[in-house]
Amino acid sequence: MSVAVVTGASRGLGAAIVHRLASDGWSVACLATSEASAEPIARLARESYGVDTLALGALVQDRSQIDAALDRAEVELGPISLMVNNAGIAQVRPFEDVDPDDFQAIVDINLMGVFHGSQAAARRMIASGIRGGIVQLGSIAGVNGFPERVGYCGTKAAVHHMTKVMAVDLARHGIRVNTVAPGYIRTDMVQDLIDAGTLDERRLAGRIPVDDLGRPDHIASCVAWLASDESAYVTGETITVDGGWVAYGHI
Repeated sequence: MSVAVVTGASRGLGAAIVHRLASDGWSVACLATSEASAEPIARLARESYGVDTLALGALVQDRSQIDAALDRAEVELGPISLMVNNAGIAQVRPFEDVDPDDFQAIVDINLMGVFHGSQAAARRMIASGIRGGIVQLGSIAGVNGFPERVGYCGTKAAVHHMTKVMAVDLARHGIRVNTVAPGYIRTDMVQDLIDAGTLDERRLAGRIPVDDLGRPDHIASCVAWLASDESAYVTGETITVDGGWVAYGHI
C-alpha cells in the first residue's frame, strides 16, 4: 500500500487532504506540531476508510525533527511515496512595520519547511527506488501581490519557483514535484473570520468569477490527482485552484 506524509495535517486543507488520500487507499502519516494534535485526524481517517494511519509531531522548520518523523513513518507504515508539504503560517502587517524576527519565522516554516520536507522525502524515495511524488501547497498570494503580506507572498512565490528546480533535479529519479496554489477556500479558519465580520464574504465572492469561495475538497482533489498515475507526465507545475481569481483582471 502506498504511503503519504501530510504536514499541517491537523485541520483545514491538511485535514481535507488526509481524508481524500485515505479515501483513495493511501496509508497516511499525519504530521502536525504535536502528535496529540495530529491524533484526531489520523484516528478519524483510519476509522472512516480502513487504512493505516499514524500521528506524528514535528516542527517542519527543524530538520532533525522532520528526519525523525519520516523515519518513524517508514518503520511503521512503509516506504514513503508521496510527500505533501502543507504546513504554513501568515502575518498581516504593513511592510514598514514587519519585525525581522516575525519575517524570519515565516521563512523558516513556509520556505525552509518545504525544503526540509521535500529533500528528506526525496532522499528516502531515491534510497528505496520509489518513483514517487512531492506536492507543495502554494497560494495565489505567490502569484499576485497582496497588501501587508510580504512574508507570506514572498515565501509562496519562492515555493512556486523551487518546485520547478526540484522537478528538474529529481526527474532522473522518477520523482515528480508540483505545487497547488489555492485561492480563497472556506476552511474553518476563513469561516470564523467571515462570521466575525473580519472578512466580507460577499465582496470576496464578487471578486471570484465563479462567484463563491472554494471548498477544502477542491484542493484535496487536485492534490490527489497530482499523486495519481493520471498526472504521470505532469511535473514542475503550479496549478492554481482559485475559481478564476488570478485570471480575472478586470477592475
